[in-house]
Amino acid sequence: MKKSRLHISLILVLSVPFFSFAMLSHPQAKEIDSILEYSYQKVYDNPNESIDLALSVYENPDYSAKTKVKALMLLSFAYTSKRNYQKALEYIIKADEFSKPLNDKVLQIEILFKTGILYQQLKIFDKSIEYLEKTEQMALLYPDREAVSKYIANSYSVKGFIYKDNLNCDIALEFFDRGIAEYQNVKNEEVNTNLSIVYYNKGNCYTLLSEYGKAKNSFNRAIALAELSKANSLIAFAKKGLAAVSTAQGDYQNAINYLEDALEQSKNVGDIVLNSSIYNGLLENHLALNQWEDYQKYYDLYTNSQLQIKIAERNSISDSLGDNAKRKNENVSDLEKQTSNRLKIFLLLVVLIFLSVFFIVKKNRKTIAALQKRIEILQNLKSGS
Repeated sequence: MKKSRLHISLILVLSVPFFSFAMLSHPQAKEIDSILEYSYQKVYDNPNESIDLALSVYENPDYSAKTKVKALMLLSFAYTSKRNYQKALEYIIKADEFSKPLNDKVLQIEILFKTGILYQQLKIFDKSIEYLEKTEQMALLYPDREAVSKYIANSYSVKGFIYKDNLNCDIALEFFDRGIAEYQNVKNEEVNTNLSIVYYNKGNCYTLLSEYGKAKNSFNRAIALAELSKANSLIAFAKKGLAAVSTAQGDYQNAINYLEDALEQSKNVGDIVLNSSIYNGLLENHLALNQWEDYQKYYDLYTNSQLQIKIAERNSISDSLGDNAKRKNENVSDLEKQTSNRLKIFLLLVVLIFLSVFFIVKKNRKTIAALQKRIEILQNLKSGS
């Protein structure tokens, strides 16, 4: 079965206790912030609902800049979960711009982390690790460790994702374990979602290392944790992981059963990469059992989903290149302004020097003329005497 990747459509974010969306009619500042934080959990099951909520907050002029930043980050995450990188990039850039005037270290740490996540999804791993290390450095210097432990734990876990994707599972497992240990410092009952993601990825590593017993334990642990949070997409990923173990062990029918369960769990999630990997697993296992009709069915679904993914990736790359071009143009513009200002200052200095020399020469000429006149007077007096 083709190796699946759990990127940040299942991003490591902490959710908070449930708040009814009916509160949006007359929300206070703290209430709307809590609703936005809770909506990160909703992204797993219905990203469009989170998008609608975040847009309504961002476009409302009554909310503070900080609240708008949180709404923009939610928008970026929601579009990332749908693999719409073009929109995800757009909103994370806006969030960064809105946050710059704010003196909020925790918010800046969060944006650094989410930027690292986005680079991880774009497979620009060196840039991702750079931002994750900045996240850790800034968080470790923050005086209130409890307030930033989740970002440290998340950063370790995402580094594990990166090493796993680069087929270095020994290092990946070390980071996963560091992340799990750091989550023990996080005072939040909903940390189960994050831990489910980490255990899912540990399961993938154990599968790659052919340690199938440990893989099954990790996937089952991921399912149990996801069920506590009612995160359907996480349950689907973990069942897909169990299917991969069954396929590796030659139990193709059991693999199909797991994949059909996973497909049912993910039907309302809208994650085309998740669905594509499930289709791929189904077609391979049906092929192994010579079930040609089912094979053709899932082959067609897989092919169509791959086309959708490529379109989304091309849009993302185009947007990324456009953003780089925009930044380069801004840099060129800044350089032109600097050059223009320096030229103006230089010309002003030249004018000032010229005027200074002119007045000095003029003054010297007057002085010389006065001396010459005095000499002439003295010479005339001497001649007369």
